[in-house]
Amino acid sequence: MWCGRRRRQVVTRRPDSLTGRTHATPAPTIAVLVYRGVSTSEIDLPVSVLADRLGASVLFVGTEPGVLPGVEPSRDVVVDVLAADAALPDWLVVPGGLGWRRVIDDRATMAWLTKAGTQARGVLAISTGSLLLASAGLLDGLDAAGHWLAIDDLERLGAHALRDRVADAGHIMTASGALPAARVAAAFADKVSWSNASWSLPA
Repeated sequence: MWCGRRRRQVVTRRPDSLTGRTHATPAPTIAVLVYRGVSTSEIDLPVSVLADRLGASVLFVGTEPGVLPGVEPSRDVVVDVLAADAALPDWLVVPGGLGWRRVIDDRATMAWLTKAGTQARGVLAISTGSLLLASAGLLDGLDAAGHWLAIDDLERLGAHALRDRVADAGHIMTASGALPAARVAAAFADKVSWSNASWSLPA
């Protein structure tokens, strides 16, 4: 919190906090949308698999600055940049979590999500993260999987909801949970990376 003169913000986090990672050499960027109540299990393994396969940097794009509390399991997530200030990534991961409904009311975050999801080479949404994609208009008419309690909401938001663990809609893949997402992440990276030979690493 800032008060009086501008001072350096002190970030306190637990030792097991989730943090982004940066490659020393040019590499594609995976942006992970994070918020209060995000499911850390839906970040940890799926993002690690995807980043390892792509040799990518990982950036946590947050709805608010600092350290955000995550759930399932309870771990902190350290925000790298606010959505309002974030560049558009090469890849986008949208995990689910208890706080997903509040994100929909955040206009700046939803505007960034719409642009990022439209321009990213690959998008992976997990559990209720699919509802965020659908709310941004990114799943209109597309096959989509998600949390089993969210199937009706996915349909209402314009997606073709499937009661499957994974749904492949081209450059967008959705999964019902962390394990299905992790199982398909490597294959998804290979499929999308090889689908356009003109793609190259950023300078």
